[in-house]
Amino acid sequence: MRAPILAALVLATCGDAASPGFSTGPAVTSVSASTSGSSTGDDTTSTGPADDSAGSSASTSTSTGAGTLDVGTVMDFGPVQPPGCKGKVDLLFVISRQGTMKTEQTQVLASFAGFIDTIEQKLEGFDVHIMTANPDGDWPGDVCQYQGGCKMNWPECGDWAEGYDCATYPDMVTPCDRKLGAGLIFNAGADAANRLCDLQDGKRYIMSGQPDMAGALECIAKVGWSGGDAVMGDAMIAALSPALNGPGGCNEGFLREDALLVVVLITDYADGDSKSYAKQQYEAIIAAKGDPSAVVMLAVVKNAPGEFEPAEACDYWGEPSYGIFEDLLSRFPYTVFGDTCTPSFAPFFDQAADKISEACGSFIAQ
Repeated sequence: MRAPILAALVLATCGDAASPGFSTGPAVTSVSASTSGSSTGDDTTSTGPADDSAGSSASTSTSTGAGTLDVGTVMDFGPVQPPGCKGKVDLLFVISRQGTMKTEQTQVLASFAGFIDTIEQKLEGFDVHIMTANPDGDWPGDVCQYQGGCKMNWPECGDWAEGYDCATYPDMVTPCDRKLGAGLIFNAGADAANRLCDLQDGKRYIMSGQPDMAGALECIAKVGWSGGDAVMGDAMIAALSPALNGPGGCNEGFLREDALLVVVLITDYADGDSKSYAKQQYEAIIAAKGDPSAVVMLAVVKNAPGEFEPAEACDYWGEPSYGIFEDLLSRFPYTVFGDTCTPSFAPFFDQAADKISEACGSFIAQ
């Protein structure tokens, strides 16, 4: 039985201005592969390739210094992107929404503006897909419908689930909304978006050119904290599976063979419920991409390595989650770790974006 929900969170906003979206940029013809060093930040720790087999341009690095969202010094790719990337990046977020994430939702919300800045400035000109995968196979709106919220506060669920419509929302749910690994477009429940996301072409992921990019990202990533136990590894495998990405699948068209893949895992709890292990998760990613150099991995977890400035209210609980992902990330050449007990996760994503420029120098799309 899920622990009772005690109070509402004070939610952050993304700002007033709507994002113009991305430009797709010209097709790649020829341009020399380039790499750049890691960004600095004493609240981030990154790891480079473990050996030379991952690619000649791979390197191992640890960065220190003041964390910042300033992207004014980012490397400029020019009018076309390096041929290894072919100008395409697929961003997959897997964000836990179980009850332990109540505190971390504040940090996730505080990170939206920084996420958008990084995507639009560091990945300007890239053709980008962005998806948040269902981490538990549930639809948390059931908590409102069947565990008292709607019965006590009809026709709404209550202050902790502002905007939830008890009368109409259950009829709007589709099988994909309850599918493990499927793109989230209808986050519901405690401090979730509580609205159906309006994404281009009816997709379950954001594409370049999406109107109101900031609002769309908030809608798919504001997952709340009334979901089931997150099975992060299993959800990641499902999100990248041919069954979900192939014709007729919930995520049809998200994963592209010639795009760089960026996986972002955010959880404050050990992934003890996944049926898969690090080796199986790695093999599933390689089956999807064919080359570890085609992947950038970011894990924002509890008790991550490195020095981090703690958030003002860091009261999460549960088992440390770093160790369970250490084995997985150690298998990839381009990785970043962040800690969930920090005011914002945007600096970690900022550093992962720098890793994209490194990966572009070694990933040769087939």
